[in-house]
Amino acid sequence: MSYVVNKSNWDALLEEDYVQGQIVSAVNTPTPFSDKLQRVGMTAGRRRIYAAKVGTSQGQGARAEGAQMPQYGAGEYQDVIVSAKYNYAPFKITGQAEEFSDRAAFVKFGLQILKDTKEGLRLSVGRQCWGDGQGILALVNDASFTAGDTTAAVDSAYGVSWGSLSTLTTFLVKRQMVVQFGSEDNNGSGYTVTGVASTSFTFTPALQNNVADNATVTILGSANLEIEGFLLMAATASFQTSTLGLATDVYHGIDRGDYPEWEGNVLNINGALSLTNIRSLRDMIYKRTDDEESNLFMCSTEMVRDYEALLQPAQRFVPATRLEGGHTIIEHDGLRISKDSRAPIKAIFLADTKEIAWAQTRDPHWENDGSGIMRVVSGQDAKEALLKWYSNLDCMQPRRMGIGYNVTTS
Repeated sequence: MSYVVNKSNWDALLEEDYVQGQIVSAVNTPTPFSDKLQRVGMTAGRRRIYAAKVGTSQGQGARAEGAQMPQYGAGEYQDVIVSAKYNYAPFKITGQAEEFSDRAAFVKFGLQILKDTKEGLRLSVGRQCWGDGQGILALVNDASFTAGDTTAAVDSAYGVSWGSLSTLTTFLVKRQMVVQFGSEDNNGSGYTVTGVASTSFTFTPALQNNVADNATVTILGSANLEIEGFLLMAATASFQTSTLGLATDVYHGIDRGDYPEWEGNVLNINGALSLTNIRSLRDMIYKRTDDEESNLFMCSTEMVRDYEALLQPAQRFVPATRLEGGHTIIEHDGLRISKDSRAPIKAIFLADTKEIAWAQTRDPHWENDGSGIMRVVSGQDAKEALLKWYSNLDCMQPRRMGIGYNVTTS
């Protein structure tokens, strides 16, 4: 006798504490900043608003005996406004797949399908943690990318030339992704990636309209709507507009051109990695903070390889530490060194992880319309559910973050 699953069975499975815990862990493990970032709630609906100090009191001065005291000079504050970004992961099952030999077979199948959903969320969030909110996977590298083409040549992961190697420009593009090229989105249906090579990828259907060289490649419907990650939080005003190509130098409600205290630290290395330029980036941060609280050095596998080659054997062979998400780190000169497969390849990053948090309305959760989680798909023998998470990365002190970019690698 077969075990036929109904909507209530699915709802019960999706609401189990184990399942919810696995979904939350999918957010914890992809962040390259630490094993687990702190979580802070929103203060005004889908926004987190708080005051940040952008100017120190200057009401001090030496005076002669009996002279007028210095004028009062209060510290200067501006409101930080962190707006939630909306990430979704649909879950769908056909009616034909709802008959099992027993309940145990159903649970095993359900957990496997949920694992796929969780893995997809983990990979997406992990990539967004590095980005600047634009969601750029790559740029079109073809001056004659015309209607009818089914192969896209690309370069510049994250939209910057140092985001990828010239021989590997597609590492952010995955098979089965649905993408668009600039505003060309196949009338809202997008283009499905069918194969990925080192500097190009194939897609279906064929391109409907001509696309200009250097057009952005983004997930369908996600452009300029993604989590504002490290490239933005550690940027300066000029880096934000000139290098990243953003239209504004505002970060979380504060104009960095008007308040340079709200800027991060950026160093154009323009050469090979060295201990000297790493120290230069650390010193940039030190001169603005008067301490060395940076506790994490993050970069691509290529940069970690080059960094390890700089160290003497006695420095290099320190027992590695394994983070919760499977990342492996070593430690040198007070910094944990972590590599991440989604990091912009020709760059290095310094972070004080105590100053980074997830601002969220609540943990990732299933949409429940009052009648349950699973819903019957109109006109189909299928049911679907929607996993959603309203959140953004919040950097409370950008001056403690640093980017060294344009690094050549062997």
